[in-house]
Amino acid sequence: MRSVRRVVFITHGGPRIGLGHVKRCLALAKALGREGAEVAFVASPDFGVAKVITSAGFDVDQRTWEGDPAAAHDALGNRDVDAVIVDAYTAGPEHFEAWRPRAGQLVAIDDTCERCLPVDAVVNGGAGIETLEYKVAPGTMLLLGPRYALLDPIYGEAPPRAVRAGVERVLVTLGGSVHVDGVRAVVAAVDAVVDGARVDVAVGPFGGTAVLDGATRPGRNHVVLHGSLLDLRPLMLAADLAVTGAGVTLYEAAATATPVVTVMAALNQQRNVTAFERARAALSAGPVSEPGLAARVRAAVSRLAGDPTLRTSLGAAGRRLVDGSGAHRVAEALAALPSARR
Repeated sequence: MRSVRRVVFITHGGPRIGLGHVKRCLALAKALGREGAEVAFVASPDFGVAKVITSAGFDVDQRTWEGDPAAAHDALGNRDVDAVIVDAYTAGPEHFEAWRPRAGQLVAIDDTCERCLPVDAVVNGGAGIETLEYKVAPGTMLLLGPRYALLDPIYGEAPPRAVRAGVERVLVTLGGSVHVDGVRAVVAAVDAVVDGARVDVAVGPFGGTAVLDGATRPGRNHVVLHGSLLDLRPLMLAADLAVTGAGVTLYEAAATATPVVTVMAALNQQRNVTAFERARAALSAGPVSEPGLAARVRAAVSRLAGDPTLRTSLGAAGRRLVDGSGAHRVAEALAALPSARR
């Protein structure tokens, strides 16, 4: 990666937005850093987001860059960089044009395909994107599909997994946003159909212990709450099954061959849910916001808990769909991309 030396990521996150944008950027940042790139972040002000970025070993400049093109331009300070990599739905064409004079490459990480992107490369590691037609100039590099899913490079390692006949460990995590009622409903649903297991509940930096108030019947399962946990891979590898959101966490679970029941935490996750079901790589319990979530989760978890063969097949299909090496592939592709500064 000697040709991409200085990289700035521009992104955002928070209780409403979640951590999906930040986690994708961190995954690619680690892959670039392994090849010697100097990486920095610009992120909209949020203490939780800044802590996640700095805990991963990167500097972050917190500033409100979304407001206007001038603010976007100023976000780079005095730096001329080899690549500006942007993951934020609020970045419009005017923002990219403001960054253009300062960047050898402009890269958009985007899974919506809803705006014009005057960039050199677009990255979308989502499944089921075959029909998307991006509004880009001819010659723009398109890195599309799960082959380019941006996960921490550690997910590229083959997952050690043994399928047990019964269910001893369950992971519950609905992503980085705050879904207090949803988490409570899911934990209660798991408690209704699984007995004597350890239930790991990862709520992220924007949750809290209040999510478990009244969620379980005493003595049924042992519930362990994890807050602000940056790496879910150990919990995924230990779990016999997981109930997860359908964003970045779903792809991490797939890369670890974890049998999954998905709960759609945002409308933009529908494509993920549909594609994973089509690939027979997950079961779906529907949206977190619709009535009857607990009943849907109970049905799906009961089915998985009682069928180790199904758990094995779901996990294997997930790993075939997402092999965890997407960040490395994107880093290699950016190294080969022509730059205005070379």
